[in-house]
This record gives sequence, C-alpha cells and structure tokens, in this order.
Amino acid sequence: MSKVGNGYSIDYFQIGAHVGKTTNDIIFNTNCTDKNIILIEPVPYLFEQLKINYASKMKNNIITFLNIAVSDNDGKLTLFVPSSNNDFQKYPSWASQLASINESHIKGHIPNLLVDKIEVPCYKLNTLLRDIKISHIENLLVDTEGHDYNILMDLDLNILKPTTIRFEHKHMDGVFTRAGKYLLLMDHFMKHGYKMVYENFEDTVISLNHNLIIQPHK
Repeated sequence: MSKVGNGYSIDYFQIGAHVGKTTNDIIFNTNCTDKNIILIEPVPYLFEQLKINYASKMKNNIITFLNIAVSDNDGKLTLFVPSSNNDFQKYPSWASQLASINESHIKGHIPNLLVDKIEVPCYKLNTLLRDIKISHIENLLVDTEGHDYNILMDLDLNILKPTTIRFEHKHMDGVFTRAGKYLLLMDHFMKHGYKMVYENFEDTVISLNHNLIIQPHK
C-alpha cells in the first residue's frame, strides 16, 4: 500500500463486499490498476467466493481481504445470513446479499429463504483505521442492509474524512424504509463539508469533491 504521511492511502475501502462479481459491484466492474483496495465481508462462505472472484484483479492491484464485520462497537456481532444450503438458482440474483443484524430483514424480502444465525468478529471503522494505519480513503463504500447508519455515524471525521462515500439508504430505517436516520446522517455529513452528488433508489453518494460527477450504474 502507498503511504501518505504516517499512514496508508486507500483507493477503495468496501464494507459489505459480498462476492464481488455482481452487476452492482462498483469496484469489481471498474478497470482498476495500481489501486490499494480493502474488501470486508463477514459471511465466511461469501468471503471465500470473494477472494476467488477477485483473484484476477490481484495481479494489477494491492488487495486486502478481511473476514470481519464493521459496526459501532469492537467485539462480536450477531448476523442473520442466507444459508449456504439454499439453492440460490431458485431465487433472485441478490438473494445471497441479504445478511443483516435484523432478524426479520431476510424474511421481509424472501419469506422462505433458509437463514443461519452466526457470530462474527466485529470492529469499529475507527479501530480499523488506527490498526491498519490508514491516513486517507478516496472512496468508502458501505452496503450492510440497514446497518450503514451505525457504521457511518460512528466514524470520527476529525481523524479522517473519506473523499467520497457511497452508502445504501433504502433500508436505513427498516426494510425498504428511509426516514429519520437518513436525515440525521445526511445533516451530520453536510456539517462536515460533504455534498450529495448522486442518488438513486437504493444508494446515496456524498463527497468533499463538489464537482464530482457520478454516472448512473447500468
């Protein structure tokens, strides 16, 4: 990883990387070269697929894989995840992406999907920044099925401000609900110099680069 001052500069830091090889994965579908990338995925069987899918990109980039969860506490986190025993060919392509801290989240999407309850190591984003010695993040991407608020509100912006942040908003206040938490989060970041540069039905992009232009994902 390239150094900036006393720490490392990260081009892409993704929380909730899933398996990487999906149509909505920004990093995987970008022609990356000479990038420093950190990919975080807490679900073990998805994590193994993630490493396999990114193998070809590791030839041209420096990629760090972390099989952990990120939240607003250090310790353990209980997750409800689509079981690897499901026949995912019977379900929508996004079925395996529904891991959540909310027990009803998966059933709110696909009632008959098999669900496992697991406990995974968990760290605050601030803890990871300190332990990995990260001094700059160009692109922070968060997709955690409703847990984005907890992760982002806990980030100490006095220590590090990612240039651009993309997060999922559509489950922030419950399944398919965006309300008070979203407004609080946006107000918090606006007060620290961010501006919304893009929004679609599920994601919001905010940036310190107010001239940034985001092309709609095809």
